[in-house]
Amino acid sequence: MDTSNQTPNPSTENTNNVTAQRFLSKGWKWFAIVGALIALAGLAAISLPVAAGLTITTIIGGIFLFSGLVQAYHTFSIHEWKVKLWYVLSAVLYIVGGLFILFKPLEGLVTITMLMVIVMIFNGATRMIFGMSNRGLPGSTWIILSGLLSVIIGGYFFSYLDDPTFSLSLLGIFVGVSLLIEGISFIFLGLQMKKLVN
Repeated sequence: MDTSNQTPNPSTENTNNVTAQRFLSKGWKWFAIVGALIALAGLAAISLPVAAGLTITTIIGGIFLFSGLVQAYHTFSIHEWKVKLWYVLSAVLYIVGGLFILFKPLEGLVTITMLMVIVMIFNGATRMIFGMSNRGLPGSTWIILSGLLSVIIGGYFFSYLDDPTFSLSLLGIFVGVSLLIEGISFIFLGLQMKKLVN
């Protein structure tokens, strides 16, 4: 049966339009509310960066500890000693790391902040290498410049890590700014959805 000349069903299109309108009319409010809450959380983290950093550190420590315990439990079901040994070592590292972070949160916060800065520098360097190795790609110059900027900012942060106030505050500020930007983007998305409804 030839269906190439069939016309779209108007009732189906109307139903889809009504469904989309209902989603937009209700959805934009939720996007705006969630965005406002995320933005407020970001402002709170920026206002209290050390407390935010310690909260994040505690969560990471808990995740490490839980992961280590799960891996330790999983080792009982492994019979091959070579594989079992790697799981045991991994579990021990996770458990020790988690306990260290939970019982020494300030030291854990500084350690996590240092790792974050090192990753930022490494990520910038790899972007620069990728951009210089692929100069024929469109936007390679911007890739190199963004990588260079990450290296410069990361190097600047690294030079101040011996300052206790700075090193304890950096992670919280980073997360706070990220949450603030995320919240604002949610709010703008909600407002755009509202315009479509109107």
